Amino acid sequence: MADNDTASSRHVMAVVGGATAGSEIAHILADRGVLVLVFEQNPRPYGKIEDGLPRWHVKQRKDEYEEINQRLDHPNIEFVPSTRLGADVDFEDLRTRWGLSGIVLSHGAWRDRPFPVEGADQFIDRGLVYQNKLIYWFNHYLEAKYEGPRYEISDGAIVVGGGLASIDVMKVLQIETAMRALKARGLETDMLKLEREGIEPVLAANNLKYADLGVAPCKLFYRRRVLDMPLSDIPPDAPQKRADALRQARAKILEKAQRKYLFEFQELRAPIGVIAEDGQMVGVNFSRTEVADGQVRILPDGGESARAKLTICSIGSIPEPIPGIPQKGEVYTYADQKIGLLIDGPTAVFAAGNVLTGKGNIKDSLESGTEIGIRVAEAYLGLSGEAVDLAEGARRVAAAQGNRIADAMAARPKLDAQAVENLRYMVRKRQLSVGYDGSYRAWIAKVTPPDLQ
Repeated sequence: MADNDTASSRHVMAVVGGATAGSEIAHILADRGVLVLVFEQNPRPYGKIEDGLPRWHVKQRKDEYEEINQRLDHPNIEFVPSTRLGADVDFEDLRTRWGLSGIVLSHGAWRDRPFPVEGADQFIDRGLVYQNKLIYWFNHYLEAKYEGPRYEISDGAIVVGGGLASIDVMKVLQIETAMRALKARGLETDMLKLEREGIEPVLAANNLKYADLGVAPCKLFYRRRVLDMPLSDIPPDAPQKRADALRQARAKILEKAQRKYLFEFQELRAPIGVIAEDGQMVGVNFSRTEVADGQVRILPDGGESARAKLTICSIGSIPEPIPGIPQKGEVYTYADQKIGLLIDGPTAVFAAGNVLTGKGNIKDSLESGTEIGIRVAEAYLGLSGEAVDLAEGARRVAAAQGNRIADAMAARPKLDAQAVENLRYMVRKRQLSVGYDGSYRAWIAKVTPPDLQ
């Protein structure tokens, strides 16, 4: 436990989610003398850096792990791993009965937006797979003790989406199917080599062409135009000429990605039905669309069908709904959005990171809603050979949010020494129940798989 003087009053706050935003905010509060209880749903606190960003980002992921470790390994922070809000700890209980000064929700946006066809979810893991589960599998399935979902990647898969995360999915599918086809020929290759060099150069080194593999390429379907793909942001005040140039640059990003990873793309298509056989989803019925005045309109004729053993839904992530947290549609509602205040009262509840933005795509994780330039997008997608800091922007935004929260809390009454001790006892009880002995670094060493990818 932290070796702090408990004779004086102080604020005690819970931060839910210990990844980039949560660790940054917890550290800011801790530096101001707040006792911070960090509740993390996983044994390790790395969030989408570990489970949402594909494992080919080797160095960047490890660098961010250590950034998070340095922030959470603080004498005023109590780490509470393997504790999920709404399951292991009830939100209303935490808000109304624990007696905390405040709560900061920074648990990210992990819920996939549903496949936009009524009844499609009955085929989850029976031909339909969501992006978050697929990337989690891809990042961990090689670990000896992996016990999560397992997927057999089939060639010719359908992906419905359109952002950076969708291209990540295409890369996973294309690389996995290429590796499998090469292995069938007795040729072993490295995933990192395929991602870094591209599929055709690796095949050429083995005197092969893609057609020789007998593998059907996967295909990405997008309901808007390629020029509308959110691969990079266009500033709202950009002159028309500049905005047009940035839209054309999006098309060039997609073209480079297709050339390197050999997937197909179809714009102006929206799913309107599923094709099912023997209880399995085996394809998607699409309608043609058009974009008029910024809106997508379904056209009454000219639809088409696409068949595949596997369909991936990659249309974005949103925060999990939690009983007790006010919500309208996909996003939480706020008492004061300027400071991220969700609920006022004796225990103030704030939101930060992707919980605040209501978004959880890779692009939003990279910069937490700030502008993504062409250079950053290409570096992220492995199209330029340039390294990119995966969390710099998100950390910068989280720091601003953390300071606003700390300033808002400064005017609130502190807890007396007995209340602080009661909270220490409650959190220690939870820590012991999950096997955490109070040493952050020792715990991380203990729960990190030796073969973590």
